[in-house]
Amino acid sequence: MNFNKYQQRGMSGTTIMFLIVILIFILIVFFKLFPIYMENMTVVSALEKLKEEQNITQKMDSEIQRMFLGYLSDKDVKLFDSENVKQHVTIDRITEEEIVEITVEYQRVKSLMGNVSFLIEFKNSVEAPWVKIIEIYAMRWVTTLSKKIT
Repeated sequence: MNFNKYQQRGMSGTTIMFLIVILIFILIVFFKLFPIYMENMTVVSALEKLKEEQNITQKMDSEIQRMFLGYLSDKDVKLFDSENVKQHVTIDRITEEEIVEITVEYQRVKSLMGNVSFLIEFKNSVEAPWVKIIEIYAMRWVTTLSKKIT
C-alpha cells in the first residue's frame, strides 16, 4: 500500500484544541461538584453514627437532631443549623416493623459560570432497630451481674 507523504495523518490543530476545551470543561465540572459530594458522604457517615448510637430509638426527635448536628460540626460541615435542621431531618417511628427511620433531604446549588448552575438533590436515610425497653433493662441487668461476678 502506498502512502502519499503529503497526506494528512493524525489530528489537526483544531481537533486538538477542541479536545483540550472539552477536557478543561470536564475538569471544571468535576472540581465544582466534588466537594458537594464529599460533604454528602459526611452526612451519610453522621447518619451511620446515629444508627450505631445506643438507645437512639428512645431519644426524642430534638435530641436526635441535636446529635446529628454535633456529628456534622465535628467534621466541620455547616449545612444545617438548629433552625433549619427540622426542615431537612425527618424521624419516622414505624411500630409495625419496630424501626426508626432517620431521613436527611436537602438541595445544593452550585454556580458553574454566569447564570448556569447545578442543582443537586440529596436524600439519605438510615433505619435503626427499635430496641425495646425490656431488652435494655435485660442488657443492663446482665452487665451488672457480670460486674458482680468478676
